[in-house]
Amino acid sequence: NGSPSAQDPPSRVARLSYFDGSVSFQPGGTGDWAAAERNRPVTIGDKIWADKDARVELQAGQASIRLGAMTALSFLNLDQNITQMRLAEGSINFRVRELREGDQYEVDTPNAAFTVTQAGAFRIDVNENGDGTIVTVLRGEGEVTADGKTYKVQGGELAEFNGTEGNVTYRSDRAPEPDDFDRWAASRDRKEEDSVSARYVSRDTVGYSDLDDNGTWNEEPEYGHVWYPNNVAVGWAPYSYGYWNYVGPWGWTWVDYSHWGFARFHYGRWNNFGGRGGCSRGRGYDYPV
Repeated sequence: NGSPSAQDPPSRVARLSYFDGSVSFQPGGTGDWAAAERNRPVTIGDKIWADKDARVELQAGQASIRLGAMTALSFLNLDQNITQMRLAEGSINFRVRELREGDQYEVDTPNAAFTVTQAGAFRIDVNENGDGTIVTVLRGEGEVTADGKTYKVQGGELAEFNGTEGNVTYRSDRAPEPDDFDRWAASRDRKEEDSVSARYVSRDTVGYSDLDDNGTWNEEPEYGHVWYPNNVAVGWAPYSYGYWNYVGPWGWTWVDYSHWGFARFHYGRWNNFGGRGGCSRGRGYDYPV
């Protein structure tokens, strides 16, 4: 009857959209670590480590998550209405574009838990020992739970928590000026905000902004707006420049080498339009699964 069952895999997926430097990935949080790969789907249990001088960007629904150097992040839960991460150490700067009714965005650290209560941009830092957490709300609002108490943090404020369970101290302050990491994250946000492709596809479509610099949109009879890739090799065909990877819980998944590959190989469908390969998007207001 079309209703979801307990066995349905998550309808929301995160994407490893950008990284620079040495970045490692551990699928499911067990087994061997391997070098991270762009466009790798990321889901519950997956762990990411950004080494010295590295930076990483993940996209998941209405959230864009950036990791700074020496940062360990994992996903505790990830589905249509919940994005729950664990920051064991290091720094993340993440943005929630829109907070819809029933949506939950949470970041757990060793001594605190932060929940977004109003969409905006947020910075969380955890020290190497795991007993110090700093939550900075750049825009929006959130709540921190630490040692059984709840603290509200508003835009332009900082909340610091030191100590372990049973002995956590709290202090508040004004948010500091943005550093290089914050400015880089803000520049990535502006690129998404100015995306031309957002006129044609839902912003829930993971990877939509990478379509802007790598293709063009045309109106096609009976199909509506169709995206065509630029600068592909003669004889190029879909599913020819990448590899299949078994990604639980979905199964065999195509991972494309092209920057723009995630959105176009996981949402919409490929067709031949007068000899040109293009991807039609479906109805623009459907929730992309």
